[in-house]
Amino acid sequence: MIGAGPSGLAAGKVLASRGIPFDWYEAGSGIGGLWRYGNDNGMSGVYASLHANISKESMSFSSLPMPRSCPVFPHHTRVLAYLESYAEAFGLHGRIGLRTEVTSVRPLEGGGWEVARRRRGGAETETGRYSEVVVANGHHWDPRLPDPAVPGAGEFEGSAVHTHAYRTPEPYAGLRVLVVGTGNSGCEIAAEISRTAARTFLSARAAAHVFPKMLLGRPADHWATGRLAALPRFVKDPATALLLRATRGAPALYGLPDPVRRPFAAHPSTSDELLVQLARGAVTPKPGVRSFGRDSASFTDGSRETVDAVVYATGYSLSFPFLDPAVFAAPDGRTELYLRTVPPRLPGLFFMGLAQPAGAAFPLLEPQAEWIADLIEGAVLPPTPEEMGRAIARARERHDKVYAPTYRHGIEIDIRGYRRALRRELRAGRRRARRSAASRPGAPRAAPVPGAG
Repeated sequence: MIGAGPSGLAAGKVLASRGIPFDWYEAGSGIGGLWRYGNDNGMSGVYASLHANISKESMSFSSLPMPRSCPVFPHHTRVLAYLESYAEAFGLHGRIGLRTEVTSVRPLEGGGWEVARRRRGGAETETGRYSEVVVANGHHWDPRLPDPAVPGAGEFEGSAVHTHAYRTPEPYAGLRVLVVGTGNSGCEIAAEISRTAARTFLSARAAAHVFPKMLLGRPADHWATGRLAALPRFVKDPATALLLRATRGAPALYGLPDPVRRPFAAHPSTSDELLVQLARGAVTPKPGVRSFGRDSASFTDGSRETVDAVVYATGYSLSFPFLDPAVFAAPDGRTELYLRTVPPRLPGLFFMGLAQPAGAAFPLLEPQAEWIADLIEGAVLPPTPEEMGRAIARARERHDKVYAPTYRHGIEIDIRGYRRALRRELRAGRRRARRSAASRPGAPRAAPVPGAG
């Protein structure tokens, strides 16, 4: 198993509880993945003031709720403490090979996988053979910059960083700062920088819905995953828009254009701070960046602003550096995975956490890991590769009708729909396993049911 962030911890807990033997490697010196501030594996983009933008209920694993004493939207240190307590509760700490990088995962002829690893900073590589590999290396660690680059980006003389490298606002005090992108990080970082910067501009190619963290006295993610989410889309979309209008007001109040897309056609951006700073005029919204000059940025509406620094909040790439791209890759932000977990023609390879719901993915991780454990043990059987391929194509067709056609939304899911699909697959997988066992030569016939005649 590769990675000891939230996905890896959930998988480790389930495999350990089943008594399934496994080796587990993590490049960092501690668990937590992106939630470990300054993680020495270089994969955490957490900044100093970051709080979760979804509620503690939505961030809890199925088997261990966050403590009642935890605030509704916990600071990143509280989230890491929760992950540490999860690992402690299920005896996971001693199972993890820390400071160990997996450098290669290669399929073997005849089945199985060769995994190469080395101690971080060392030169000696060790290899092992495994029947299964669980990939849990996360999807918020490989910064993605605009591709192709914005014209003139190479000529810009100010500082330019991805949010992955952002930690505190002090370096931007007194500067004119452009934040590119209105995802959660872009919104929150623009609001934070604007408190000390001379000017702060927030650029977005398309108008986005910005949710307050609380809607009618409840965390906004509760609406996204609760009863409102169960309504048909033709009811849910106008109901959500009405709820936003009643709670937050019209986008024009903040200088924002009206979004063209439905509220949940894109991953929700949640920020009370940004709305306040927009209303105060501390953040100036701008459309997409057309080009850069030596000390300026021009925008698609024809305007131009002097800029000293740029912060790219342009998301992350899905990367698997230990897998040859010819074996598996996600170049367009989409994954050819059955139920976001199983590559149809790579038996024994499983992926954890490559599904992005409107709320947190934590509640999905243990059920996903239970399914993986069932597959490893043979308690369930997957569909044939051909059937999985057709199911992936159908899922993509449905996805494209609901979500924005962007890299960022390639792994977006509806949490309720995913849970239903996983439950259906578990039932179908058990039936396949029973049929397979019954068809084997010498398989015992089922005993008659008493009273069945």
